[in-house]
Amino acid sequence: MDLLQKDIPNLTKIYEAKCFYDSQNNRIILYYKNHVTARTLVDFYNLPTTLSPNSFLYVIYDLQTGIFNVSTDPPIYTVSNSKVYVTSPINAEYDIDKVIIYRISWYETDTDIDLNHILTRLDTLDNFVREQQANTNYILTRLDTLDNFVREQQTNTNYILTQLDTFVRKQQADTITATHTFDPTHPGPAFQLGPNAQNQLIRYLNADKVDGFDASQTPAPNTLVPLNASGILDLSSTYIRSNVYTFRRVDLSNATSDYELQVGEEAIIYFDTTQSTTKPLRVKTNEGLYQMLIWAKYDTSINNFVVLYPNNQSYNDAFTVIALWLDEGTYLGYETGRGSGFTLGRIIQGGLFMCYFSTYKLGKFMLAWQTVVGSVGHGRLKYLVQRWDDTTTSWSSLGTISTLGSRNGTLVILVRRLL
Repeated sequence: MDLLQKDIPNLTKIYEAKCFYDSQNNRIILYYKNHVTARTLVDFYNLPTTLSPNSFLYVIYDLQTGIFNVSTDPPIYTVSNSKVYVTSPINAEYDIDKVIIYRISWYETDTDIDLNHILTRLDTLDNFVREQQANTNYILTRLDTLDNFVREQQTNTNYILTQLDTFVRKQQADTITATHTFDPTHPGPAFQLGPNAQNQLIRYLNADKVDGFDASQTPAPNTLVPLNASGILDLSSTYIRSNVYTFRRVDLSNATSDYELQVGEEAIIYFDTTQSTTKPLRVKTNEGLYQMLIWAKYDTSINNFVVLYPNNQSYNDAFTVIALWLDEGTYLGYETGRGSGFTLGRIIQGGLFMCYFSTYKLGKFMLAWQTVVGSVGHGRLKYLVQRWDDTTTSWSSLGTISTLGSRNGTLVILVRRLL
């Protein structure tokens, strides 16, 4: 009786086991079939002592290692989570489908029928193996035949190549072979004809085309403009004239993250102050020089201060400001003070700001001048010099523009990286 199959009936779907006592040879015969792999196996275990009549034996068989554990005492085991835990007569753990626990009595001896059945199964398996061996020999014979065919074809191919080689050698006098003898470390001719052409140099090659287009110093459609003697594309009037833009502009009006300008690259930002009084410029800054131009359309309702907060935040009382005023050419005086950001100027009925920034950690400065219109025919000029006194904080983002006061139309802001 298979105790484990009795306790867990669904194991019969995996394997079927039978165990007999061979009294003639004093051994145990284990016969089991795996229903998943359809394999039938037999194993034997020789008992060290003769089994007494009317007695029982308990067999624990490890399907993975083929090891028997036989005892006259009933085993103690539990089943949990597809595992079998045995605590007596051994202490071991098995997968539920990798162990057979069987009780066999002295009366469950082998019979001729059972042994004949086992032998018949083994004979059937032997015939099957012999049949597969015959198939294997057939396949090997076919492979050997194919190998001979391949060797024959190789022989034919070698014969053809030999004939071609002979033919080419006979015609060699009519063949010109060109060799490439270019060595960048020793200036010299790039191409030279082979011996059949008396080693003559190849001259007058037209190698200025790219994708079929010629180079020309007078630009026209489908022509290439060459570099000048200094290795650069010269756009001056003495060399060539060009009506294309020589800088790149990016629109950061609706940017959601900071963009790093390259040297000479320019950003344009439209700041609609009727929607918000603050506008992040979204310009990533490195240590260098930047130029900013702010234009406000003429409007008599405008009267507003404009401040730049570096890194998009306010730094309390960290900026020194010096301002100089000229009105209609008349010196009005100067003023000094401190602030929480860079004060760019004051918009009065419109105006134009020009600012330069040094973003180095040890020298964060701003130089600016501003033109404003006080009334029709009345102009004013203001100069500002400011310093961010902090020498430990990096200026990593140009920052946020803020208009402190009433909202006044749309500002146009241009930012260019100079260094």
